[in-house]
Amino acid sequence: MDNQRIGDFIRELRKEKGLTQKEVAEALHITDRAVSKWERGLNAPDIALLEPLAELFGVSVGELIRGQRWEEVPVDDTRSLLEYSRVEIARKVWGERKKYIALLALVLMLVGALLWRSGVFFLLDKKPSPDGQSMVRVYSKEWDFWPLHFTLKDAVQLVLKDRGQTGYIAYGNGEYEGLWWAPDGRKYVMSFWQGGKHWVVLNWLDRNTEWNLNPILNMGGEDTEYQFLQWGKDGASMLFYYNREKEGVPEEGYFWFNCETGRIGGEMELPQ
Repeated sequence: MDNQRIGDFIRELRKEKGLTQKEVAEALHITDRAVSKWERGLNAPDIALLEPLAELFGVSVGELIRGQRWEEVPVDDTRSLLEYSRVEIARKVWGERKKYIALLALVLMLVGALLWRSGVFFLLDKKPSPDGQSMVRVYSKEWDFWPLHFTLKDAVQLVLKDRGQTGYIAYGNGEYEGLWWAPDGRKYVMSFWQGGKHWVVLNWLDRNTEWNLNPILNMGGEDTEYQFLQWGKDGASMLFYYNREKEGVPEEGYFWFNCETGRIGGEMELPQ
């Protein structure tokens, strides 16, 4: 199939009929730019336009594809017609596929961007309060307020939704351990490792305060490690496990800490 020969033939037939490119385009319900491309040999007419184009010029479809007139269609030209049809169908199918592939790629990019912004790829934990009024989500990446998305920077990042309000708390790069709501649903304890140290923080929503409990507990100096175990039924007492070394001798045990009074009680050392 010779696009240039077909284009020259179309131009010759158009001039024989005394038609302009625009008039040909209007008769076929296409643009005159498409007709111009045919005549310049840049591409060939769509297979669906061959019959109306041949009828417009008073030639056969075979003659149109061959690019010249003939009395009878030889076998080779019949094959050319079949090949033309095959190529055109393949071209149209591939063109449609490219559209779908491009659309699918765009959809995947948009979905990926939305998922990235939502933080679903970085979600470590999701903790609703006992009363269902609040929710804390813990992420492994830092939240950037502009342009409102998660960054690639590692961090223990909390997103707190409390009664319709949203807050963001970032603790920097660390290793999240766990989060526990108090029975009243108005405060929670979170623990994580950062810089080789174990941190235990208390977030009190109604008071809008956050405490680092390590120096408050301080039962045996800075080297003592604390692990939160559970809340008491009163919603104020917290049971802790401690582990320390005193005068070269390891000690471990349990105690209760009341976050309202700041008092420690019920200490029980485990036998070695």
